[in-house]
Amino acid sequence: MIEAHNLKKVYRSRNVETTALRNISLKIRRGEFVMILGRSGCGKSTLLNILGGIDSPTEGSCRFLGRELGKMNRRQLALFRNKKVGFVFQAYHLIDELDAIRNVELPLGYAGIRHSLRREKAEEALQMVGLEERMHFYPTQLSGGQQQRVAIARAIVNNPDVILADEPTGNLDEENCSSIMELLTQLNENGSTIVMVTHDNSLTQYASRVIHIRDGEVAEGDLR
Repeated sequence: MIEAHNLKKVYRSRNVETTALRNISLKIRRGEFVMILGRSGCGKSTLLNILGGIDSPTEGSCRFLGRELGKMNRRQLALFRNKKVGFVFQAYHLIDELDAIRNVELPLGYAGIRHSLRREKAEEALQMVGLEERMHFYPTQLSGGQQQRVAIARAIVNNPDVILADEPTGNLDEENCSSIMELLTQLNENGSTIVMVTHDNSLTQYASRVIHIRDGEVAEGDLR
């Protein structure tokens, strides 16, 4: 599904050059739950952003279902992210002025889905994450775990090919962390491909494969 070859990412400012990734190559197959594990600052979030078309590498290439992301223009990348990728972030990134169901509807609006179908699909997504009774609650009325469930519902509402999750349990207590990981596992068992970044070694039990990143390079991991 996803193939990255010799990815290198260098950030440059006037006086400083920082290498975030060094010649990383990997493959993600459909149906996998791949966990990218590493300490803070090792480059794992940068890698996830490149895989999802949010960022571009300084060198190397990334192909998604056979399409080279580096050859897409900004509009094509935006359409690709909207239709092919569901993003889940540590900080949820919900809009406080919108209730849960309208937050979930947002990707559908960008995709040009008519309003009646947007509402139907958003309701289905919230039911999948167990929040059908909270669909008209605003983010400030929800717990951290509930907000992350809304964010996951938003990520899956367009039926993406892959879910990219960047430290999705980083702001949660142990109970909510377990709940979110069980939800992601259920989504994976139902057919969703998931690539998740984390620094928490205890979460690797949920993954079908773990890729270890250290100082911008693959340190360990099965890259078949």
